[in-house]
Amino acid sequence: MANSLSVWKYDAFLSFRGTDVRKKFISHLNDALTEEGIITFHDDRDLERGNPILKGLEEAMNQSRFAIVVVSEDYATSQWCLRELAFMVELAEKKRFDLIPIFYEIDPSALKSRTGCFTKAFEDHEQRFDAETVTKWRKAVAIVANISGWDSKTRIDDSKLIQEVVGDLCERLYSVSEPSDETSEFVGMSLHKKRIESLLSKDDDSDDVDVKMVGVWGMGGRGKTTIAKCVYESLSTHFPSRCFLGNVKDDFHKHGESSSSSSSHLRKQIMSEIFPKSPLNARCVSPEAMKRRLRGKKVLLILDDVDDIQQLKELAGDCKWFGPGSRIIITTRDKRVLDEHSVKHIYEVKPLRTTQALQLFSKHAFKTSRPQAEFRRLCLDIVEQLCGLPLALRVIGASLHGRNTSFWEDKLCILRNSLDKSISTPLKVSYDALDEHEKTVFLYVAGCFNGEYMDRAIMVLDPFVIRSKPRLVTLMEKSLISMSNNTRLWVHDLLQDMAKDITCEGKMKKRKMMWNFLDIKGLFTETMAGGNKDIEVESILLNMAEETGFCVHPETFKRMRELKFLKIHSNLTAAGSKVCIVKDDGFDYLPPLRYLHWEAYTLKSLPAKFETNVLVELNLPDSSVETLWSGSQDLGSLRHMNLNRCRNLTELPDLSKARNLECLCLCDCESLVELPSSLGHLDKLVKLSMLNCKKLKSLPCNIKLKSLKTLSLDGCINIEEFPFVSDVIEELGLRCTSVELVPNSISRLSKLTELRLSHCKRLKNLPDTFGNLTSLKHLTLTCCPNITVFPMLGNGVETVSLNGTLIEEVPSWIGDKVNLTCLDMSECKKLHNLPHSLRNLKNLKLLYLRGCISITEIPQVAGEMRRLDLHGTSIEKYGVLSEEEALVLHNRDMEFLKGFLTRYVRMYKRNRNSR
Repeated sequence: MANSLSVWKYDAFLSFRGTDVRKKFISHLNDALTEEGIITFHDDRDLERGNPILKGLEEAMNQSRFAIVVVSEDYATSQWCLRELAFMVELAEKKRFDLIPIFYEIDPSALKSRTGCFTKAFEDHEQRFDAETVTKWRKAVAIVANISGWDSKTRIDDSKLIQEVVGDLCERLYSVSEPSDETSEFVGMSLHKKRIESLLSKDDDSDDVDVKMVGVWGMGGRGKTTIAKCVYESLSTHFPSRCFLGNVKDDFHKHGESSSSSSSHLRKQIMSEIFPKSPLNARCVSPEAMKRRLRGKKVLLILDDVDDIQQLKELAGDCKWFGPGSRIIITTRDKRVLDEHSVKHIYEVKPLRTTQALQLFSKHAFKTSRPQAEFRRLCLDIVEQLCGLPLALRVIGASLHGRNTSFWEDKLCILRNSLDKSISTPLKVSYDALDEHEKTVFLYVAGCFNGEYMDRAIMVLDPFVIRSKPRLVTLMEKSLISMSNNTRLWVHDLLQDMAKDITCEGKMKKRKMMWNFLDIKGLFTETMAGGNKDIEVESILLNMAEETGFCVHPETFKRMRELKFLKIHSNLTAAGSKVCIVKDDGFDYLPPLRYLHWEAYTLKSLPAKFETNVLVELNLPDSSVETLWSGSQDLGSLRHMNLNRCRNLTELPDLSKARNLECLCLCDCESLVELPSSLGHLDKLVKLSMLNCKKLKSLPCNIKLKSLKTLSLDGCINIEEFPFVSDVIEELGLRCTSVELVPNSISRLSKLTELRLSHCKRLKNLPDTFGNLTSLKHLTLTCCPNITVFPMLGNGVETVSLNGTLIEEVPSWIGDKVNLTCLDMSECKKLHNLPHSLRNLKNLKLLYLRGCISITEIPQVAGEMRRLDLHGTSIEKYGVLSEEEALVLHNRDMEFLKGFLTRYVRMYKRNRNSR
């Protein structure tokens, strides 16, 4: 359309023959259009006095977006109607507006006939006007007759026709118009709309005939309200009866002290919008009355920002309240509200992806969809800090519009160290609604357990917050924390900043949690160490990533009788620890901690006066300890011990009382020669990781760990015996060990799913009983020079890596391993051509034969191969593959590479966030 929004004065120009339809059809049509907010030009009311009639009509038509022509039986008897019609057809042909005909009590085909109802009218016009004018009028009538319009004879009554015409015009007006400022700025809106509308149209087995309730759920600032408004505008043309009720939570509490008065006010508001002319709306509306009035009505109802189940019970009790075809959309920060109300279809609003976030940010910072070149790096850094939160992107972007790079750099520095107040306010609403126990759990997860497994968090939190698991579930339902598929807990970066700000509130000595570096530094000064009053802090979380140094006066710990959590991380540099313990010979006391994580701890042992009876986690990675303590300690609560990279550690203490220990990590403990026999008492130990303990020669004799599922001895070069320490083992790593034989009794490891034996230079061929491992999925035997025979395999195997061995033949039974997805035989110099049975492996995706110089034939494979690597073989002709087939393989390679890079980037971001 040529016209712009600013040129249109009217939405619709109404053309009709007054004597036919003015008092009935046109008056009702005009009222219905006006009620929908559509501005009409009514030709016999809106002309200014003194205007020449035709000139005024032409101006009005030029200023209209649509023209509605009501063609009735006497329409052609009026020369003014025909002049209007000819001019409208001319404008429509020039694409100046759209012409919408309504054939009222007349057959459209009659307009095309010379014997039709217009015949007498045109005969009279031929007597009064020249032939050219009448011909022009006839042509205009014929063109209108061929336009798809509305036929009143096909409708039951006028009201039905008017409803359809108004609905169609609304859709044309509002769907082609430019979106509002708010929605146009929300990048990714089309995807949100598509997914929500698919939920609204989804069929289910409920007894409520075609009535759908959909929840839109997510943390504050993600754009739930904006999304709901956009969906509302998109669907409104299909719902003559509709209502968008915003800020339900605030209004519910604002209008009257009792919930009944508040809900009555909101019900009145809903009914007034759905029944705008009803005198009943002034009365008190009870839930039962609302239900009676709505149960036969098809409505679109948006309830925005609901935070309590009572609000839903009072405003949308259930689907039976509403007529067939109704749609109810509820936005909330609390998923539990939707679950309690039995809302089956829930759409979670997630953060924007980086590209979308950059686009939204740029729209506000530069008024374009892309950042300016000199600001590109700063844009990426700021967008990364804001983590895809639309509210934050809009607010911060707008605050930086027109500013210089120096201002941007200052803003970035502020964002890295604290949360902007304009962002923190909506985020803190969800936090303020929590009870005290939920607040405590949230702060600990944000500060201490972000990126950790849920079970680990529960172990530490349970004694201080009764039943912490239900609290964690509540926090997930309120979108304050999330949980990945592998049960790791995650807290949005902005919510972490908010939590940090919360812990800085109040007087320093009275704070229960301390995260701020300067505050913690002040706590451990010599002045504080010499004081007498107890310091009430329960948790200290010291992140040294951005700091250069920190001195601890150990006497301060004697005033921290209530300290339960101590975490010092990102503390290691090439020069050593950033944390210096002043008068280390005087460090003889630590409070009875439940959680101790001290990275790069500098002393040779823990303080003598350290009661460990409530200690759940002990983490001392990269520390200088030689031994933890002397003698036996009460370790009944200990579940997790991490001593990775304690290179001076020579011995472990007596662990006989650590009966609940589940995870023991001793990777890169290069001085550790043996493990204590007390290890055999650890019946609940699930994971034992000892990668690269180069001096370790063996595990204690005759121990049987009933629960051990993961044993990692990769890089323990002095391990010679195949370890049998658990019959329930699932993952066993023996890479780069000196193991020579895998015994026949390997078959008793019925639950083994992964075995790593690569780079075992002394390892000989595996026994035939190896084929009895039906649970084995992943076998790695790379670079084992004494392996000459393809090992027997169970039917569950999925990936096999035998590259760099001296295997000569792949047996024909390989075709029976239907679950095999990857076979790597690279650099097997003696390997001959593969058996034809390989074509039976429909799931085989990756086949590596690189450097197999004895391979002379292209293997016969089936299925959707992603990678077939034949480089360095003796295949004379690659030509068995056509150019098209080679291109298909190349494209699959690229898809595989894209998937790999995507997974790698996600893993990198998660690891970075968890540090």
